[in-house]
Amino acid sequence: MNQIITKTFLFFTAFTILSCANENPNEKPNVLLIIADDLRTELNCYGADYIHSPNIDNLARNGVLFNNAYVQQAVCSASRASLLSGVRPNTTGVDYPYSNYFMNEFWPTHPMLAEYFEQNGYYAHTFGKIHHGTPSDKLKTDHYKPKTGLNTGKFYALPENIEKGGARGRSHETPPYESADVPDEAYKDGLIAQEAVKIIAQQKESKEPFFLAVGFNKPHLPYNAPKKYWDLYEQSEMPLAPNQYHPEDSPHYSATHNTLMRYAGLNYYNSPNHVLPDDYQRKLIHAYAACVSFIDAQVGKLIATLKETGKYDNTIIVFISDHGYHLGHQQKWGKTTNFENSTRAPLIVSSPNHRKGKRSTQLVEYVDLYATLCDLTDIEIPKYTEGTSIKPLLENPHREWKTAAFSQFPRGRKMEGYSMRTADYRYTEWRLSNGKIDATELYDHKNDAIESINIAYKKENESLVNELSQKLNAGWKAALPKGIENNSNNPIAPPHVKWSKTKNKFIKKKIMTFENTDVLDLWTRVEGYQLSVKDQLLHIDVEHDANYWKKIQVGDLNVKATNNLVLKLAYKTIDNQPLSVAYHISSGDNWGELSSTSLPSTNGEIQEITIPLASDISKWEDKFEKMKSIGEIIFCINPKEQFKGTLVLESLAIVNKKK
Repeated sequence: MNQIITKTFLFFTAFTILSCANENPNEKPNVLLIIADDLRTELNCYGADYIHSPNIDNLARNGVLFNNAYVQQAVCSASRASLLSGVRPNTTGVDYPYSNYFMNEFWPTHPMLAEYFEQNGYYAHTFGKIHHGTPSDKLKTDHYKPKTGLNTGKFYALPENIEKGGARGRSHETPPYESADVPDEAYKDGLIAQEAVKIIAQQKESKEPFFLAVGFNKPHLPYNAPKKYWDLYEQSEMPLAPNQYHPEDSPHYSATHNTLMRYAGLNYYNSPNHVLPDDYQRKLIHAYAACVSFIDAQVGKLIATLKETGKYDNTIIVFISDHGYHLGHQQKWGKTTNFENSTRAPLIVSSPNHRKGKRSTQLVEYVDLYATLCDLTDIEIPKYTEGTSIKPLLENPHREWKTAAFSQFPRGRKMEGYSMRTADYRYTEWRLSNGKIDATELYDHKNDAIESINIAYKKENESLVNELSQKLNAGWKAALPKGIENNSNNPIAPPHVKWSKTKNKFIKKKIMTFENTDVLDLWTRVEGYQLSVKDQLLHIDVEHDANYWKKIQVGDLNVKATNNLVLKLAYKTIDNQPLSVAYHISSGDNWGELSSTSLPSTNGEIQEITIPLASDISKWEDKFEKMKSIGEIIFCINPKEQFKGTLVLESLAIVNKKK
């Protein structure tokens, strides 16, 4: 008798659970997509046990946490363009920022995720940072994106930092962090959560399924958060990166170091051995952790409101970032690499009637998200998408899946690093535009999970390198799960040309006489030879072609491109040696071929030289498209010369030569 009662009770309990999970089996599930910015897997549920992230941790307990999820390009614009369109960077054509091709040709015929759900009967609404920059989805509802915090600034809440930030909201004088005793809404993310909560609450009586995408700005720099989240941590207990130096035998360009340079304080270039002091590192990590907890609290508000409306049990909740992040790892602060720290990012999916509290170690990619959400809501997956629905992993998190995940990152316009993560290895090839491999990287995650030693050039690994190279070149379709095919056949996008929302008004000429502060926001200090604008000494890297973009950039030119244009350069040298100066012309964020001109020595006297630009314009057009204007010129010392003096630029003019 007791057995009968027990079995009856268990059957009733199971039936009740399944019934409550979806009271109406014909009702479409809702979708809440939550996107953080620059968030690595620095969450308690991912093993960072010092982090206070109770709401995201609880979400993981009610869904499936993907331990090995990888983005396709570790920078905001490229990653978001990929995951929101369901295709890879070579198809979107987006590096940084969004490109003309993506905005004007691809997007109009390939709806983004929110748009596609609206087209399929969903109420769709977006909040905060979803796309990078100014673009937003074309929906019936208005995108919500606050310009400032409540009665504060664009980035900062403290008056002294708002003043230092000026019109742009941040500058070289503002700190990379802020702790202000203010409410959440003093920062934009608090307002974003507040507006999203309001819209979620309005869905309580609605019979229409909803797709809501909520994008937060943190923990992106500057690491600003209300003081109460800083108070959750002891700064002295912040863990430092275990690998604080550039990987052994890795090419120097595999990491860049300009992130902290945009703010006041220490950075790669002004720190001993290019490593920040431990105390300053802990300060930055403390700030980053406070931002993570700040975002976690906003996530908690969204989920609590879902429960209050009664919509929680029929809502798919996805939590992601846009890429990972280095917190001093490999001598870097920021993203924009192909290393594990940049490409690995959080992915948590809580879906009605699927597994709860599970962890999958299978390789998945952010490009899979589009197909997955379509699959979970019984919406047809567009045939052009290049991701694979991970719904089978929500049903069985441990089943066999992809044999590799793929990422990529450019260095300038002449080199792209293509990277592949397998279960045991990370393998990267740095390819020049002519197809030649400039460098190779191989990291053994069984013995070197922190990617500290590049073993690609060790003789005993020759056969392994060949094997992984073949797998990388076979591409992502060859790494799909057994029995799954992808028949997309998308064209490769043209070279990236920067998209601009406003139409430029081109001028016929530009004349600039430099002042000491004219180019402070347009150049990067790097080690090497010396180049100067007025009294501001600039240090320039001359090690590799891929780093030419780190030179002096004179921008905001907007001179209409014609074959009659000439560059008039006033300069002086502080010695008696002639030298060569190399330069690129740039338009729409694309650089032309490197040109070089000989400059006679001036012994400290100002001289002028005239350089015809017709050939440079022609070379640019051969590579890209019809050149409309010259937007900027980038100067550098010719690295093939052993020049050790200083070149001082006094002024330049771009004018039409007299006939």
